[in-house]
Amino acid sequence: MGHEIAGSISAVGDQLANDPYYKKGARFALQIVQACGTCDSCRRGLDSVCDSSHQAYGLNEDGGFQQYLLVKNLRTLLPIPDGVSFEQAAVATDSVLTPFHAIQKVRKFLSPTSKVLVQGCGGLGLNAIQILKNYGCHIVASDVKGAVEKLALKYGAHEFHTDINKSDHEPLSFDVIFDFVGIQPTFNNSDKYIKIRGRIVMVGLGSMELKIPNYAFAIREVEVIFNFGGYSVEQVECMEWVAKGLIKPDIHVADFKSLPQYLDDLTNGKLTGRIVFKPNES
Repeated sequence: MGHEIAGSISAVGDQLANDPYYKKGARFALQIVQACGTCDSCRRGLDSVCDSSHQAYGLNEDGGFQQYLLVKNLRTLLPIPDGVSFEQAAVATDSVLTPFHAIQKVRKFLSPTSKVLVQGCGGLGLNAIQILKNYGCHIVASDVKGAVEKLALKYGAHEFHTDINKSDHEPLSFDVIFDFVGIQPTFNNSDKYIKIRGRIVMVGLGSMELKIPNYAFAIREVEVIFNFGGYSVEQVECMEWVAKGLIKPDIHVADFKSLPQYLDDLTNGKLTGRIVFKPNES
């Protein structure tokens, strides 16, 4: 947490004092991974899986739960387009970017004839539904929390189920399945419902390890694709999608004073969408 960050420049060091790009008040969102920019992955544009840097805001570097943040890596500063708020830009760094990146991996398999299952309708899953809507596929959403049904349908899902196993869908009937939970039961659902030669995209990290039925997947030629964040060029594209209104993240704004209560609510599964904290005014 604290990894989704957007803000404006308050001050710069002497080396940037005369650089108009980094002028005071300029608006930027931060790429979470502090990529080096010189390794093989970075040179190929795959900067979210940088070979040499494992530093990430809010994970092993200071995150955004503070009023001021010292940015040491200029590569992580991505300009916020006009028409995109700080709150939207912050959410775009992960909650929009991660599902966007996952969907791009299987984009060529998405069409009006495709049937897609989205397991897990938290912030990322709901944004995935909005992105998938633009590809015209039939979207089935599933989440144990029935409270998210209205949002899932509002954002473009054609169906919603609290238990996909109690639906009318036949086994081996989905072209692509996105798992935004990442635990054994949801993975077992993917195994059950994915078509022969279908694609399972693992986005959620609910479990550190999963048991994979490698023989069953092999004889059906099922592809299991893992996903982590997204590239900086995709993050810029995500903010452009938000600016155009193609994605409207479910955002609730709060101040830092309420952070402890929201953390308790998150732990107890009471939250939907994304909570964005604004710094207390000095």
